[in-house]
Amino acid sequence: MIRLATGLDAGALAEAFRAGRQRLHIPGVLDPDSAEAVAAVLEAETRWKTTVAAGGQYLELPLNGRLAEDPANQPWLDGARVDGASPVTQYMFDTRRLTAERDGPGDAADAVLDFLNGPEFIGFARAVTGDDRIDLADAQASRYRPGHVLTAHNDVMPGKNRLYGYVLNFTRDWRADLGGNLVFYGPDGHIEHGWTPAFNALNLFVVPTRHAVTEVASFTTRDRLSIVGWLRSHTAVGPQAGGIRY
Repeated sequence: MIRLATGLDAGALAEAFRAGRQRLHIPGVLDPDSAEAVAAVLEAETRWKTTVAAGGQYLELPLNGRLAEDPANQPWLDGARVDGASPVTQYMFDTRRLTAERDGPGDAADAVLDFLNGPEFIGFARAVTGDDRIDLADAQASRYRPGHVLTAHNDVMPGKNRLYGYVLNFTRDWRADLGGNLVFYGPDGHIEHGWTPAFNALNLFVVPTRHAVTEVASFTTRDRLSIVGWLRSHTAVGPQAGGIRY
């Protein structure tokens, strides 16, 4: 069972969330046993799919570990590149979709989806954001390997009723110069804030917020691991135009 850490002060976190322009980094958010259980699953996972929207191509391919499940697809994956001249949102990373429809009890990653939709976390999220519209969460596990990136976007997707984006980090001993940083852009296009992946930390931010995940450095041999998604409402949250789904 996945649990929140004991001693989290929702009132203080709510004040920090408001002071931080509705974005917040919460270290040590899960109890240590929960965080270790999820990290162990993601570190050993082989059922990834690489999802790519880059250079005008869109594809999701099953992997066997780090290689294409179908060897005929490996040259395409090796050659996939983001078009640096394009302003269109592009991405390359590995994903494992988490769903309540599963065979058997699932593993610790599956349990995160159940936890995020349970009363403990929904109540915590409402308390921190001050937003009682939060009804549910969706989730996917993500793995960013060297060269993986998600360029600037705002998370808006009409009909999805997204209120807040979140990232639950399970990356150990990461440094900012390894890339994979969650960065937020100001109106002038400059980076005004950002967070480096940190083990057992929750990043939370309001939708829409223009942000990106910087490219993971080619010189690292390690992966950026997380569970990401959106806190959503059952009812419409007002007009939202543009955006992407990833």
